[in-house]
Amino acid sequence: MADSIRFSWEGIEEMQSELLEYERRLIARLTWVLRDLAITVIGDARRLAPVDDGDLEAALDVGEVMLTIQSIYIDLGVTASAEVQHYAMVQHEGFRKTKDGRVIFMSPGEKTRSKPTHKGYSPGKKFLQHAIEMNEKMILETLAKELEV
Repeated sequence: MADSIRFSWEGIEEMQSELLEYERRLIARLTWVLRDLAITVIGDARRLAPVDDGDLEAALDVGEVMLTIQSIYIDLGVTASAEVQHYAMVQHEGFRKTKDGRVIFMSPGEKTRSKPTHKGYSPGKKFLQHAIEMNEKMILETLAKELEV
């Protein structure tokens, strides 16, 4: 007769319950932190955005925190109409293409030139990219701190 190995694992339900509660708390905390970080970036982007009539600054917004099986993330940028989104892209990149394929480079207008520099960056093109760059170290440090076990 063959020997049989038997074992029992008691408390697995409690362990599963604790892990689920830990996950819930972690997601709640990361949701708050991601939203707070995105608000900081959008605030800086508004200070760097080119100005004509203020529509672009007003259109910069923070989306909802999204959770997938593999990640948690937040969208930020322009959440207004397609017209404002196109305008934002042109202003961010600093050029636009005409229907006949010509490239027209944009230069900052009087209102944009009158805005002060912010954290070493001048208002104008690449305003969202610059806002992310100026906060990148803080974002990475904050997320690393939140994910420490």
